[in-house]
Amino acid sequence: MHEKQAKQTKTRAPMIRSCSSKQLTLAEFDWPFQTDLDANNRWVKMSQCIPWDELAEFYYQGLSSGTGRPAKDARLVIGAVIIKHKLCLSDVETVLQIQENPYMQYFVGLAGFQMEEPFASSLLVEIRKRMGQSVFEGFHQAIMGAHDGEKEKIESKQKNQETHQSKPHDEPEDCSPAVSDDDEVIQKEAPTHQGKLILDATVVEQAIRYPTDLSLLNEAREFSEQIIDILYPHTALEKKPRTYREKARKAFLAIVKQRRPSEKKAASRHQTAITVSSS
Repeated sequence: MHEKQAKQTKTRAPMIRSCSSKQLTLAEFDWPFQTDLDANNRWVKMSQCIPWDELAEFYYQGLSSGTGRPAKDARLVIGAVIIKHKLCLSDVETVLQIQENPYMQYFVGLAGFQMEEPFASSLLVEIRKRMGQSVFEGFHQAIMGAHDGEKEKIESKQKNQETHQSKPHDEPEDCSPAVSDDDEVIQKEAPTHQGKLILDATVVEQAIRYPTDLSLLNEAREFSEQIIDILYPHTALEKKPRTYREKARKAFLAIVKQRRPSEKKAASRHQTAITVSSS
């Protein structure tokens, strides 16, 4: 009689490994050197402003919790994507920068400084395919919402401080002159910003053509023909002036269709266009 063999149940590891954004403080970050890390570093400050938990919710939407390999922590992935786009780095350079920089390792949520790479650079390609446009839009909304919330907190705190400082202990009688409603509106609409804005138009990208571009002459010819067509019925001329528009159009297309026209042909076409336009 064969004994019934007990079925062995295998417990699978969770495919999604999530760590809360309530990460350890900078003092708790495992740092092998004696010098303390700078709390005013830009990556440290930025890590405190990003809503990591909300970003993780959007990131995990496209992942399966029961199949596939265990996923990297959302903060590690999202932090690497932010570093890549902020510094305009390649995938390989992004991984190397995180490997060499302890502040970046703190930014992506690692518990301490490590010498090895956090992940392979090829993973960033799969991450971009997996996330898609909808996930990036969710990131944008979450970051903007957190920024607006922090801005409201700062403004309310400043208002409370101003009201507390401006309120005297013994309020004197109000002897100030009456203020009309129009004056109150003007005072409320007074700008609070200061400084001078200098705009440099030389760095703005514009599709400005070269002055000797043949297309400018062609457009001038077409506009001249339109003006003639509009004004001719209102004149006393018996015959419409000849504009040679078909000939000019053929000459323009003949030079434009050439990949590298010679200078002699280009000069000849320019002269033809000028002659037709002036006539």
